Amino acid sequence: IAISKGFNKKRIDHRHHAMDAIVIAATTRNHINYLNNQSALDSNDQKLVDKNRMDLKNALCKKVKTDSNGNYKWEFKLPWELFTLDTKITLENTIVSFKQNLRVINNSINYYQRWVDENGKMVKKTEKQTKGDQWVIRKPLHKETVAGLITLREKKVVPLKQAIAICDKIVDKPLRKHIKHLKEQGFDEIKMLKYFKDLKNTWNEIDITKVEVYELKNDIVASRKPLDTTFNSKKIKDEIADTGIQKILLKHLSNYDIIKSDGKIIEQPEIAFTAEGIEDLNKNIIQLNDGKFHQPIFKVRIYEPLGNKFAVGTTGNKKDKYVIAEKGTNLFFAIYVNNEGIRNYKTIQLNEAIERLKQGLTAVPEVDESDIDNKLLFHLSPNDLVFVPTEAEKETPCLVDNNNLTKEQAKRVYKMVNSGFAQCFFIISNVATSITDKFEFSTQNKMEKSIDGIMIKANCWKLEINRLGQISKIHQ
Repeated sequence: IAISKGFNKKRIDHRHHAMDAIVIAATTRNHINYLNNQSALDSNDQKLVDKNRMDLKNALCKKVKTDSNGNYKWEFKLPWELFTLDTKITLENTIVSFKQNLRVINNSINYYQRWVDENGKMVKKTEKQTKGDQWVIRKPLHKETVAGLITLREKKVVPLKQAIAICDKIVDKPLRKHIKHLKEQGFDEIKMLKYFKDLKNTWNEIDITKVEVYELKNDIVASRKPLDTTFNSKKIKDEIADTGIQKILLKHLSNYDIIKSDGKIIEQPEIAFTAEGIEDLNKNIIQLNDGKFHQPIFKVRIYEPLGNKFAVGTTGNKKDKYVIAEKGTNLFFAIYVNNEGIRNYKTIQLNEAIERLKQGLTAVPEVDESDIDNKLLFHLSPNDLVFVPTEAEKETPCLVDNNNLTKEQAKRVYKMVNSGFAQCFFIISNVATSITDKFEFSTQNKMEKSIDGIMIKANCWKLEINRLGQISKIHQ
């Protein structure tokens, strides 16, 4: 009942378009005339009612069982006796094909106007651009958010011996100054360790067997994001780059904590960081900052690993600005195979594909640049179809007839949806939409494994489909 509202069993399968085409092909002018006549009769509009076309009714229809009032029901005669069965068999063996949209870059043709002297008279002429870059990129290069490269200073605990070697990074200022002073007096590492050992590795009543030091992390990017109700204490500590702002936000958040009878603390970021909560934060920001002035906080700098981000450009400050690929722009998933027949996988990002195409190369390298023993088997793009063979079909490929897949084989045709890194996701080719959202196949409505539990990318064959939906070639 929960999923039946608005459910249409016909439209969950792409093959309903083929079924419509079959019905239209079997429809004659007499069928259309009869339906128009029936529509006019049902409208109760006397101007449209001509007469009941009994001649067409008797020619096209047949009487079937009576309805609830005892009247005969009329249904169209089938074009031939086994029409329904033949249609079912045909649809079960139909392979659905999808239009590709793989335009990445192409040359533009730009025109401009300029004044030229023709026989002593200035005339405006339209001319074609011949200089400069004329590439047009047909896909979004990246998401709108731009992140800047930063260096983050974090704390970690190391043994005293290691801390002495990097004394400039010791967190405790008095201890840092004392070790520097000992070095100035000529203490080397051995003497210093003996000195502290005589003090039982204690200094200023603190155990310094292990010392807290600063560590610089360089492969970090940060971008500014508005404060919202998702900022709980964990997110504040793990993602906000500024430790001073961390302290202020944690204090503000703690003002809204609920302490239960068993001592358990329940945070309430959904109240602390609403519009009213943020207004209250900035009203009391001096008290939250230990009596020191601080600018109002509406946005915070969130940091994350560099990961799969890439630089916007190579010149000026563009080399320090990093972006992430927009969703749906990973157009090429390369499947490589080594000398032992083992497959390896790589997603070619849009910026890599554009750079290769500009150089006149193919979007997908023929050899894996990280391992030259891996040769390209084939590559997949969104809407490409693949076939998952059985072990018997792998050993005897002739069991798969390009022009006549069996009903059982047609069920093992999958459509490539998208990819990322070494992952590739598919869906059954004839599925237009899932019956239950985020449940029938996976929480993402796509899958890496077939219905039979076979990893698709590791076993699939790529199908080349022509404009009529016929399999023209199989890449194994």
